Amino acid sequence: MRLYFLDNLRWMIIMLLFPYHTLLMYNNLGIDYIIMVSGNTFATVFILLFSNWFMQLLFAIAGISTFYALKKRNKTEYLKERVSKLLIPTIAGIIFVLPVWVYYGFLYNGYTGNFLSFWWYFLTNWPAFAGDAYGSGIGPLWFLLYLFIISLVALPIILKYRNANWKLPLEKINIPHMLLFIIPLSIGSFFLNLAPEKSLVQFFLLFLFGYFLLSDEGIQNKLEKRRWPLFITFIVLTAILITIYFQAANNNVSPDIFSILFEAFYINTLVLVAVMSIMGMGKHYLEFNNSATLYLAAASFPIYIFHIAWINIAAYYIIGFIPGAIALQIVLIMAISLVMTLLTYEMVRRIKIVRSLFGIRG
Repeated sequence: MRLYFLDNLRWMIIMLLFPYHTLLMYNNLGIDYIIMVSGNTFATVFILLFSNWFMQLLFAIAGISTFYALKKRNKTEYLKERVSKLLIPTIAGIIFVLPVWVYYGFLYNGYTGNFLSFWWYFLTNWPAFAGDAYGSGIGPLWFLLYLFIISLVALPIILKYRNANWKLPLEKINIPHMLLFIIPLSIGSFFLNLAPEKSLVQFFLLFLFGYFLLSDEGIQNKLEKRRWPLFITFIVLTAILITIYFQAANNNVSPDIFSILFEAFYINTLVLVAVMSIMGMGKHYLEFNNSATLYLAAASFPIYIFHIAWINIAAYYIIGFIPGAIALQIVLIMAISLVMTLLTYEMVRRIKIVRSLFGIRG
């Protein structure tokens, strides 16, 4: 059974990364990016609107997709697919894409060496890059690596559940029951932040939430029915978060243990409501396909890998060419990086040996 709304949500989130990673260069949230230009209020608000939930939604969708994948594949086939789609592209990205991303970041910050010497230096000193402030040894590829690890860890749990006599009473689970998931999600968000402020435990729990709950058609129908109350709640929570941020920034508030715990609870409430509301909206409004959506669904993971290099390449040249014209910089960086990313995908998918490195099917 193919749920096109899941494919559409996935590629929409990945396309959102073009403005997201571009605007990270202009944020004043204290989030370090490998190229930093200046603090900009619009960029800051945009990052606050999306940063806390949009990648989390991808892991929930991955959990749902795994539910359907394991209906068609045995565990060996599933693991092979995970290696070819996630692990090998992660390694290929570290070797061929991340050095470009980091190199243009270094050029922006004053580096003067040529690319080939830098590429060799990057590969031979990769552990140092992996542990730096930007996480530039893994960069945005953390998503593929996290998803691969989570897939491996979740598989034994899933198989044990499938062979067990006891099953979740999914028909009795309602939205208030699902909201109780905020508690383990909040606790889990403190653990295994292997990439900066990205909890492997939080993403793992969302993957399981997707597999065990959101994959059920009855629960999807409940979310669709309550989509507007959930979505309005999500918008209100986001508006409050943005207001709190600017008030705290203006008052130079120092966090204490209670504020840290409250923030974790609040953010994970927003995460869960966002996932549930967007699932409901997606099921109602995005269950369709056409040539464009099918193309983007197939290209989404390669686009994820390639876009990071082209954003930094475009930023390096455009920021230097039109300094001070921030709005025009942002538009051009997004447009050029999008076009070049799609061209790269089209070139790579036509070369059999190369496309297999990036998980692209023939």
